[in-house]
Amino acid sequence: MCDSSQVAERSGEKGSWGKARILEQPHLTELDKADALMLRKSHETGFLSWFRNGLLATGVGVITFVQSDVGREAAYAFFILGGVCVSFGAATYVGSMFTLRRTMLLSLPAVLMHSLVVSTIALFWLCAISLYIGRLEVEIIHEDDEEGEDGGECEECGGRREGRHPEDSKGQDK
Repeated sequence: MCDSSQVAERSGEKGSWGKARILEQPHLTELDKADALMLRKSHETGFLSWFRNGLLATGVGVITFVQSDVGREAAYAFFILGGVCVSFGAATYVGSMFTLRRTMLLSLPAVLMHSLVVSTIALFWLCAISLYIGRLEVEIIHEDDEEGEDGGECEECGGRREGRHPEDSKGQDK
């Protein structure tokens, strides 16, 4: 009978720190491959469910933001709830991909690619919400400023609308 070092010497492969190791060929059946695929799909479904719930909460936040002044405070709560859903879904998906990588029969580059895609989706959601909230706040402040003016419009805005530059109107006053 031969021991593991003799088998490794015959195969010519050395492991970490120069120790010989036995080559193991994983014998995966079709059932093992199907189980790995089902596990991956169930984790993807979990992420998509969390993301969908985050989008729904965000949509409710957008609607309440537009409805009234009282709705603005509630809208921020819905935006936060949407962020929690999207973040938690992305974090659990990425964590389970790294934890169950071997069980799902995924290589490290494949897991890194999945993680990059999920992180990009979450980042796009965050950018969209940030831009939307910023745009609304600017419009609200601009509307409040217009109400205090005489004609509802400042000289600079009126000049832009008529095609004049603000510098032109200052030069004409002299």
